[in-house]
Amino acid sequence: MKIGTIILAAGNSSRLGKPKQLIPYNGISLLQNIVNMALEATNGPVLLVEGAGTYPLRPNPRLKKVVNNKWESGMGSSIKLGLNTLVNQGNITQVLVLLSDQPFVSIELIKSLIRKKIENHTAIVASFYQEAPGVPAIFDQSVFQQLNSIPDEGGAKKLLLSNSKQLSLVRFDEGNIDIDSPEDLEAFKNSDWEYFSK
Repeated sequence: MKIGTIILAAGNSSRLGKPKQLIPYNGISLLQNIVNMALEATNGPVLLVEGAGTYPLRPNPRLKKVVNNKWESGMGSSIKLGLNTLVNQGNITQVLVLLSDQPFVSIELIKSLIRKKIENHTAIVASFYQEAPGVPAIFDQSVFQQLNSIPDEGGAKKLLLSNSKQLSLVRFDEGNIDIDSPEDLEAFKNSDWEYFSK
């Protein structure tokens, strides 16, 4: 199973007022943390989709970058750019989609998604939090065309919801914890997890 990883980091963090990708976390940036998780948990190419900014990362031969010049049109444009870039690079049969601002994504979570994909043979394996499927998620090549047809302004959520019969889930209760606003960042720094459960 040849898995390519797309890490979405094209936004300008307008609500936060500074690049969320560079928030310090465990002695490194939030973005470097998610890159490390992807490199450790998978053995395929890892593609970072940048846009509003570019970010320093430790070099790795499996890590590539691409700039989405249409980043303002929405997350969907970054997903599609990442997908097409990976497919054009080689024989990719699965794509793992990660966000740059979910600090509690772990190596074990990614490996759990991969195991579930192997065991269940469903077209999509997604994380499950806030009573709904979400990313991180793995998409099989059988749904690449659907993934490539999502609106620029949308994400993968609609695709996940419309493919319930082809979907397996892995529970990820911390998936709702992301950093979008100064209030989010303050709660994260203070380990105020009740804030994120509201």
